[in-house]
Amino acid sequence: MSSLVARRRTPAARTFEARDRRPVSAVANVVGFALVFTAAGLAVCSAVELLTDDEAVVALAVPALLSVVLGTGLWKGTRVPDRVSAASAFAAVGWTWIAISAVGALPFWWSGMLPALDDALFESVSGFTGTGATVLTPIEGNGAGLLLWRQATQWYGGMGVIVLAVAVLPLLGVGGFELLRAESPGPTSDRLAPRVRDTARRLWMVYLGLTVLIVVALFLTGLSPYDAVAHAMTTVSTGGFSNYDASIAAFDSAVVEGVLIVSMFAGAVSFALWWQVLRGAGPRALARSSELRTFVTVIAVAIAFVTVVLALDTGLGVVSALRGAAFTVVATMSTTGYATVDFALWPAAGQLVVLGLMVSGGMAGSTSGAMKLFRVQVMVAHARREMRHLLHPSAVLPVKLSGHVVADPIVSRIVGFFVLYVVLAMLGTVLLAALGADLVTAASAITSAIGAYGPALGDVGPTTTYLNLDRPSRAVLVVYMLLGRLELFTLLLMFVAPVDSLRYHLHVRRRRLSR
Repeated sequence: MSSLVARRRTPAARTFEARDRRPVSAVANVVGFALVFTAAGLAVCSAVELLTDDEAVVALAVPALLSVVLGTGLWKGTRVPDRVSAASAFAAVGWTWIAISAVGALPFWWSGMLPALDDALFESVSGFTGTGATVLTPIEGNGAGLLLWRQATQWYGGMGVIVLAVAVLPLLGVGGFELLRAESPGPTSDRLAPRVRDTARRLWMVYLGLTVLIVVALFLTGLSPYDAVAHAMTTVSTGGFSNYDASIAAFDSAVVEGVLIVSMFAGAVSFALWWQVLRGAGPRALARSSELRTFVTVIAVAIAFVTVVLALDTGLGVVSALRGAAFTVVATMSTTGYATVDFALWPAAGQLVVLGLMVSGGMAGSTSGAMKLFRVQVMVAHARREMRHLLHPSAVLPVKLSGHVVADPIVSRIVGFFVLYVVLAMLGTVLLAALGADLVTAASAITSAIGAYGPALGDVGPTTTYLNLDRPSRAVLVVYMLLGRLELFTLLLMFVAPVDSLRYHLHVRRRRLSR
């Protein structure tokens, strides 16, 4: 983590930097830009509030002003160093999410929509991390601008403001790949272009394009322009917030549900894969992806299984069972978290399927949370290889997916991620249980939080809110939502990496003094 990524500089650029007296800080620079970008969304939502119900205009406009002033000061008042270390990249990503979550909570708090600051912060973190867990009740009846901001937090967090920062901050240069790798959703960051900035821009182009397509599709189903935009933002980001208490069940429309199923599926597919399709590879690119084939297979099998369980154990008709199963399975595996039925009332077999899909998640490089299907595939392939090694100890057996060899360092990193994921999930379950939650609620709430899903089982099912947990429990979940969104390592290494770097430099200095 102490390795540095150098950037090429022309003599003219080096001369300019020598004259630039601004403080050097990649962290402050990126955090500043993210705050300015966030202020734009707050300003739009304050305008919507002014046009519809001006009661909360100040609660949106003042945070927008604070965000743009503070962000501009940090962004324009600092410059990116000539070398961007991995430690700085992790710190920039981690502190950016903390900063925008804090600013994003202010409208909820100042408007009185969530009078307690900790509840407002919970809602904001849930939004930016794309989790979808909520403490807001009732949802309906609040200002249109406030609710749109609640939806917008998930859209911001979906692709990530850091990816946008890499796209528009040319000073980050090649070093920006450290930020892209630390922030982008998935175990790997595929370059879609030789320049990192172009890669990030293309990811955002796909993200924006899908958002527009979903808005149009929802509008054609009969939704109002406001509802279409609000739900498109939380669908493409696989977040799951709705501006209705009953979530998607409020529409009671099979057509709307069908459009959302396709849209949630699209959001859970790798954006790099969508770019290949748009670039002319067409259906061949989709057919070549073993991860996509596995994704489709798991969804199909899960829908069939849950449909049978519901039809046999609950007495539902096949059509009703299929409708509820299809929507819930896709919403769960994409980690969107929309609800049309209360799966907490399903038979145990159906609940176990939902819990398992929460852990798996969608494809690497998508906006979905959880472990990602790519990691699950690698873990299975790695287990198969180790079993074969027991029979053939001297054989060279690489891990392969889609005919391509997965490098051993990546396999090792995924195994480490899996172990850390399981340990943290167990620790979180114990903490919530110790704080008073029953075992089903504790285990499912932690699984949901670290997997960025939202609704869980027990006391925090789809028809209830996280107010059923006490404040200390919700504080634990805030940390777990950030851990899950930032792929575990980023949030941990933003604190560990600087300490490790300091220890390394002290060690080098002691060795020099000893000579």
